[in-house]
Amino acid sequence: NWWSVTPGSQILWTTAVDNVLSGERYANPSGDLKNLLLERYGSFPFYRPKDEIYKKVFGSDWKKILEKEGGLQKIEPVDLEQEKKTLEEKLGREVTTEELVLYLQHPTDAVAFFKFEEKFGHTYVLPPQIWFRRGGFELGEKISFIDYKGKSHIIEVGPTHYTDGKKATYFVIDFHPVVLVSEEKEKKEVSAAPALTKEEIEALAQVGDIRSPFNGSVQKIEVKIGDEVKSGDVIVIIEAMKMQTPLKSEVEGKVERIFVKEGDQIKTGDRLVFIKKK
Repeated sequence: NWWSVTPGSQILWTTAVDNVLSGERYANPSGDLKNLLLERYGSFPFYRPKDEIYKKVFGSDWKKILEKEGGLQKIEPVDLEQEKKTLEEKLGREVTTEELVLYLQHPTDAVAFFKFEEKFGHTYVLPPQIWFRRGGFELGEKISFIDYKGKSHIIEVGPTHYTDGKKATYFVIDFHPVVLVSEEKEKKEVSAAPALTKEEIEALAQVGDIRSPFNGSVQKIEVKIGDEVKSGDVIVIIEAMKMQTPLKSEVEGKVERIFVKEGDQIKTGDRLVFIKKK
């Protein structure tokens, strides 16, 4: 496995963020959090978390689950050449070793990142304070920064014009005028549907209607239409904040519809897969 940070710290801070966003501690436990508690990444070096956390994450039968599923995770060898070939097919070009490593860590986000850089250029040219600026930039605002080579730059934000479905934004970069032209996104009048509650999502799963428990992206779909599945089979793996969560079937039946594809961005309550119960 490749890790950009230690698994423990990654899982802890993303769980903390989810606790704040959901307003309830351990309301949406990720697959990685469950693996951590099951000690699949190794035993806890000093002490085990409190029993109440296990109960919140796994339910009242947490002791049986811990006894049955706990222990080091077996990791199958990865065919690096095949993974490299897969990435090259997705991008339509040869890839570097660094790109392959990033793809192995974050299969969905890495592909989107590479395509973004192909369209707009390397992201490291601009400092983080520009990327993380909330609310955008005002007309006439000047942005000063020093790039990764130590060279100073000034960007002045100009007006934006819309013509024939195109959006043209004007800049003055280091005293040279530059025009960025892009496709204008079509505005659609869509009434916001009320978000499903955790209880409603769980109830739908009991009848084979698998919904997303939180915002994220579809990393992998483990089934295809027509497949016979049993209760407990992994149907979809979704990813949020670099954390993977497998969604399992609560019913035995046949996969009748798949509403998403790998790489899709999803929101809480979105339909993923429908399984017709036997």
